[in-house]
Amino acid sequence: MATIHMNFRSDCISRSVYPMVFLPDLNMWRDVEPPYPTLYFLNGYSGGGTETAMFTNIALYAMRYGVAVVLPDGENSFYVDDEKRGAMFSRFVGEELVEVTRSVLPLSARREDTWIGGISMGGYGALVNGLRFSERFSKIGMLSPALGLRRPEAPAAPTEEEHLIPEGELLETLGSWETYQGSYRDYESALRRMTAEGKDVPEMLLAIGREDFLWKAALDFRETCGALRAPLRWYEGPGAHDHTFWKQAMDPLFQFLTGKEDA
Repeated sequence: MATIHMNFRSDCISRSVYPMVFLPDLNMWRDVEPPYPTLYFLNGYSGGGTETAMFTNIALYAMRYGVAVVLPDGENSFYVDDEKRGAMFSRFVGEELVEVTRSVLPLSARREDTWIGGISMGGYGALVNGLRFSERFSKIGMLSPALGLRRPEAPAAPTEEEHLIPEGELLETLGSWETYQGSYRDYESALRRMTAEGKDVPEMLLAIGREDFLWKAALDFRETCGALRAPLRWYEGPGAHDHTFWKQAMDPLFQFLTGKEDA
């Protein structure tokens, strides 16, 4: 296993970035040769790449399944473009990060070997960017994705049980319903357009704990995928919106990505 701490200046977000990379190199489970299939994995709200790596033990799964994993920091951006600040996080994870890491590391350039996933806010980011840049990503892995945060009716003040993200921040990040609806940030509209136009929708996995406060939003998305015949695999289990469940979901995630049932 090789652990790499990268640093480069991102043109998309106008600052230095420090993604962490795990390469499945020189380990007892090695059954792949470079260039490696690659998972770009996005952290949740208030988190970061280092915290995600530590609490999920994702490096172990990178070794076991023979997958390179790239973990950027999302900075509470929901991985969407903020034109006002010049912080284009969608283009960063969907274009620039992939291009830079491929240019300096032994990563596969094939679509079928390139995947995007994430936790909570990162699960939302993986979905919208996996659909937006579907020519690059063939699979999307969502663990407890932060879905259903924009809706047509005026939102009530969130309770502690619902979510801890201030509505004002969501408004600045995702926009009002009027600006959100029909944009790439609106994952349901994006999915409907792709299926209507016959485009190749990435295969998707949604993993959710039954006690998660986002359970209903996940069920709603599953229903939408069923109606559109979009390729969604479902994994559920006991658990809430926390790293205990996300660690439990690592095996199903990597099995979905690689097709290996037992690594």
